[in-house]
Amino acid sequence: MRLIGFFNTSYRTTIPIIGLFMVVVNIQAQTQKPTTPQNPPQAGTIRVNVGLVQTDVMVFDKQGHFVPNLKKEQFELRIDEKMQPIEFFEIVSAGSTHDREIWAKAENQPVSVEQPATNSPNPGRTLLIFLDDWHMAADNTIRARDAVSSLLNTSMAPNDRVGIFSASGQLAAMQVLTNDKSALLALLEKYNFKNPGVQDVGSPPMTEAQALSIKQKDDAILSYFIGAMLRTPVEYSMGNCRQLIGNETADFGANCRRAADEARKRAASLAETSAAIATTTLSSLRSLLRAAEGLEGRKLVFFLSDGFVLQYTRSDIVARLTDLTTAAARSGILVYTLDSRGLVTGTPDAKTVGGLDMRGARAANEVNAPMDALNALAVDTGGRFLKNTNALDTALISTLAEISRYYLLGWSIDPEKVQPGKRSTIKASIKGRSELSVRVRQGSLDLLKLVRDKK
Repeated sequence: MRLIGFFNTSYRTTIPIIGLFMVVVNIQAQTQKPTTPQNPPQAGTIRVNVGLVQTDVMVFDKQGHFVPNLKKEQFELRIDEKMQPIEFFEIVSAGSTHDREIWAKAENQPVSVEQPATNSPNPGRTLLIFLDDWHMAADNTIRARDAVSSLLNTSMAPNDRVGIFSASGQLAAMQVLTNDKSALLALLEKYNFKNPGVQDVGSPPMTEAQALSIKQKDDAILSYFIGAMLRTPVEYSMGNCRQLIGNETADFGANCRRAADEARKRAASLAETSAAIATTTLSSLRSLLRAAEGLEGRKLVFFLSDGFVLQYTRSDIVARLTDLTTAAARSGILVYTLDSRGLVTGTPDAKTVGGLDMRGARAANEVNAPMDALNALAVDTGGRFLKNTNALDTALISTLAEISRYYLLGWSIDPEKVQPGKRSTIKASIKGRSELSVRVRQGSLDLLKLVRDKK
């Protein structure tokens, strides 16, 4: 068995990470007893022993509440679209006391402070909190820090392992996975505003979304900036410029062309800076996920960011995002993203600089464009994008409770019949209950490799 970059040093399970780039540590595998329903292994996302594979499944109703008390015979499991007999079945509740209070309230049940009975020991949760300080305004930095602090104080259970990481590496010297809440809170206090993000020094300031629109030949956005520079509303289309109010002067055409050239140059520079910072963020997150691949059990990432614009025309950005989401899905790492801006209306406020936008171009894509990356990261890994809420702490706490209960489904494979290198897809459903949403964490798995690694 290989464990990448993480190793237990004490009862507190403190696991150092240096700069997000891990050293591979080989640990000699110990002899384990075969897994049976009477002697199940430690609960986790993927566990394989003597041909038995187990995967976790979450089931939600239309209100987004977890559906408890389902039976094994209600589940249908398909591997590569073929029906697979379920040989092991268990419901696991790995949450804290506060999580159990949330579950009870959702189900109109009395609150019990006792740990629910289970055949497996409570493995706790592995939670990686990733703070995107390359894309987080100063006031949102404080909001995000307070929300994570509330999450730790409210929902962290004794067996949980939690790490706090930043995109810039400002916490690199102290990044650990630990169940020491006081140490995590002390580390969190050191997280401060790092970078104003992608900013344009021109007037009026140009955003990432507007710069990308101009690069993609959106004349409506370009017209706004030309008009702002010339101090008169204009319409620019196909190289021609027309003044909308008042009479054009003799030099209007030349001035309009110069303003158009200046706006395009600003857009090109801003788009390049945006891509560079986005690449840094995605690379840092990919390094964290790579380090976490060797950890057993379920792994959850909370990604907090103001969001950033994805430039799908750039092959390097698309390749990085695809590699990241594919690696997360294969390793059973779920990414939940949270918009640290809170509730965003798109309406100009006191901080908005610039004149009146006669065509509404300033607000175009300003709300949705930065959300693209956050939505893609969540959806493509099987997580969820948490947005439009000023109660960031409540969003984190309720989401952690939501995913802390799950069903374990186990089935057997014959390693001799598995094609080397073949990745298998896993799907689950509930018989006769199409209204229920069934979420399986793994996108695809190399089952033969899992069996080999456990031997």
